[in-house]
Amino acid sequence: MPVPERNASETLDVTALIDRSKLGAFQLRIGGLCALVALLDGVDTTSIAIAARAISDKLDVPLSNFGLIFSAGTLGATLGAMAFGPLADRFGRKRLLVVATVMFGAFTLLTAEADTFARLMACRLLAGIGLGGATPCFLALVSEYVPSRVRGTVVAALWAAFPLGIMVGGFFNSYLVATFGWQSIFHVGGALPMLVAVILALALPESLQFLILRHADTAKATAIVSRLAPGVTGAAARLSVASHQPAAVPVKQLFAEGRATSTLLLWVPFFTSFGVLAVVVFYTPTLLRTAGIPAAVSAGALVNGFHGLGALLGMAVAGHLVERYGPSMTLSAGLLIGAICTVLLGFSVGTVALAAMATALVGLFVGIAGSGSIAVAALIYPTAIRATGIGWGVGMGRAGQVVAPLIAARLLTQTDGQHMLLVMAAMLITSVVAVFLLGRSTGQIRLARAVAVAGHDTASR
Repeated sequence: MPVPERNASETLDVTALIDRSKLGAFQLRIGGLCALVALLDGVDTTSIAIAARAISDKLDVPLSNFGLIFSAGTLGATLGAMAFGPLADRFGRKRLLVVATVMFGAFTLLTAEADTFARLMACRLLAGIGLGGATPCFLALVSEYVPSRVRGTVVAALWAAFPLGIMVGGFFNSYLVATFGWQSIFHVGGALPMLVAVILALALPESLQFLILRHADTAKATAIVSRLAPGVTGAAARLSVASHQPAAVPVKQLFAEGRATSTLLLWVPFFTSFGVLAVVVFYTPTLLRTAGIPAAVSAGALVNGFHGLGALLGMAVAGHLVERYGPSMTLSAGLLIGAICTVLLGFSVGTVALAAMATALVGLFVGIAGSGSIAVAALIYPTAIRATGIGWGVGMGRAGQVVAPLIAARLLTQTDGQHMLLVMAAMLITSVVAVFLLGRSTGQIRLARAVAVAGHDTASR
């Protein structure tokens, strides 16, 4: 049904326009391009682990030192998410996404040429900054092109491309190193993001709400409106958004207007869910070997494959669950059941089949909590600071991926795997308390659900 034309005296609220619309080919194309970046992020995550043995031989560096290389990439992703989020709120989601994609592509290419341990670490750190920096840009961009009633579903499904990339990268990178040598992982893994960056620059639109909020380019905004709703004469109508330009820097705004408590509490499930998922991936092979499982390395790869599948499914459905049952119930259930499954993993490592089932369940339920946290961030922060809110949340999650494995390693020098996993489960239960307090003390979680329901009601009228 065509949308009636507007005259110059009318103001068109593009936020309401998007909320009334259905997902069309234009929005699906935006989501597909951004999902491609998330997929490449996951593929790159497996690259250094698969190539570590060959690089160790080339540089004559003990394999045990590669923990620093892994940590450098994760630290870079943490810094990138926190830095690029505010930059994207100031200079544009598309522009910073292209910059981040070029950055991680370029330094992935340079990884193949690193001839010293220090240069290798620098390349992985800088590639990690690009990888982490891309995340808040594409999550914020996509969230601003979909109706609020399905925003959580779409954002969480988009993030599910990351664990899918890890699974694809495991097979793809193993094939490359076996067929063409370890350098090919970084040649292909660097060239693909550079190609994708060109496609993004040519085919991806800037956030419509950002363009209007920043008064950046009225002609572009008008053209985008005509793509979203062909019957609307955007040139004749004044365009507006249901948000305002913050008076201070975006990071400060995360703690302004009553958002301080909700921001701090939301960071807790980000930190613990991302961290526990990393611990399960890193230490399950070690726990299997300690339990006396024969061929523990191959068994660990199999078990982690089930973990990745569980995480993929959990992250894909998290947003839908947030919208249907509310953020508080979804995150709390995921964290609590995930904690129980984490404890059960400690009693399952004596049998590969049981360990695989336990890790799959950890991936499923903790993945729901982690991806659900992203969906909540996309819902509760307004357009002007959405990339910052998502970026700092994901940054806290990445920090959890650095800190939690260090805690686990320390615990394993003093106790056994079962007690270490008990501590990880306790971290998840702490997050349940944080989510409960978030809903009770601020109302932000309930507000997010109300926004989604309101969007649905608007669309049905």
